[in-house]
Order: sequence, then C-alpha cells, then structure tokens
Amino acid sequence: MNTFTLKKIVLILLVLGSCHVPNQVSKSQNQNIRIKGDSLGLEDPKSKAMIAPYKAKLDSLMNIRIMVASADLKKEQPEGSLGNMVCDVLMRYAKVKGVTPDFCILNNGGLRIPVLYKGDIFIRTVYELMPFDNQLVLLKVKGSKVAELLDVMALNNGAPVSGLRMIIENERATAIEINGKQFDINKDYFILTSDYLANGGDKAEALKNPIEKIDLHALIRDALIEQMREMYFNGETLQAIKDGRITKK
Repeated sequence: MNTFTLKKIVLILLVLGSCHVPNQVSKSQNQNIRIKGDSLGLEDPKSKAMIAPYKAKLDSLMNIRIMVASADLKKEQPEGSLGNMVCDVLMRYAKVKGVTPDFCILNNGGLRIPVLYKGDIFIRTVYELMPFDNQLVLLKVKGSKVAELLDVMALNNGAPVSGLRMIIENERATAIEINGKQFDINKDYFILTSDYLANGGDKAEALKNPIEKIDLHALIRDALIEQMREMYFNGETLQAIKDGRITKK
C-alpha cells in the first residue's frame, strides 16, 4: 500500500469517527502519584552551583539568634500575647528613634504564624511572623477618626495594640483609655501602625487622609529584629503578656 492510499484511509476513518456519538465515561478513578523532585530533569546544575554560596550565606544570616521567648506567645482575639508583644516592641523601637506614639495598632492578619514558641527566636522566625514588606508609619489622627477606627476594631473582635485599653460591648469600643488617660474625642492622637492600615487596609478607612503622616523608614519586620536584638543584648527575654488591654462583655 503506497503512502497516498494510507493517508486517504486515515482521513476516512477520522471523518467517520467524528460522526459517531461520543463515548460517555461510566466510571472514573482518581490516583495520586508522588513525583520526585526535579523528575523532569529541569534543574540546572550550573545555576545551582552558582547560587550555592549566596544561599549558604543567607541561611547563616537567617539562623542568627536575636531573642529568647520565656513562654509560648499566641495569636488570639480579642487579645493575644503575640500581638501584644509585637506592638509593645514596636512602641519601644519608635521611642528609641525619637518619636512618641500615643498607641500602636496592627491587624491580626499581618501576623502570619499562630504561635511563637518558647525558646530561641531567630531572624528567620521574624520573617515567618511578618513576611510582608509593610512599612512602619506614625499618623496624627483626629479623635473622631480614632473612635471610628476603634469601633471597626471592636466589630472585628479586637486587634494587636499597645498603649490602649478598651472594652468591646455590643460590637462597639467602650471604656477607652490611651496612655492611662480617658479617651478624648476632641484630641488628636499619634498612632503607630503599618502602611497597609494607613492606606485603609482591613477596613481601616478612618486612618486614610490623616492630619500628618511620618514615615519611619523601616520595615516592621526590620524594626522588630533591631529592637529584639537590642533587648536581648541587654539581658531581656520576651514575656507572654495578656493584661486585659482588650476585653469583651
């Protein structure tokens, strides 16, 4: 049979096949097959060898111990020891840099691990906790906007704070104290927070368009690392503190 005749037969079979009613699947079965890493041979040995020294250096930097936790610190609501610690450390950092916030507030979603376990804390631990490149900023905000912000926080069942105490009642912020003083809606307050919240993220619309915005020129992650190292050098450890700064009726 010559090539031309074979091509004609194949073409006829395809046409006839397209006229048939398609078969229906009567039974299916799923099967998971484990594929070994680089089973397709896509890994480039030359590239791997090229980056190996840089990877080793990065790994060594990430494994530097910067602090010790004296107990497990947990992410909880309306108040958690992990969120308390992060905000307390950031408040100390800001004061070292010459600014004095009235209070600090972050969002629970920005803390990416549920528990910071007792024991050594490494640089990589802070990267796991705060993997995003959020900047630390200081905002001057009207008291009326602070009230709006805290009501949103109450509706969200709390958030990490420092320098602030309040009670969540009927999904509203009540009995508010800032730096040990009763909240004054007619006063302006300086709030230490992330650029994410400052731009209205996580429903923090009240923080948009503040009276004044001061960029501290530091990633939150880097600020935590720097301040923790300083604290550790001075013989401090991280404490698991839950002091009732946010409670709920």
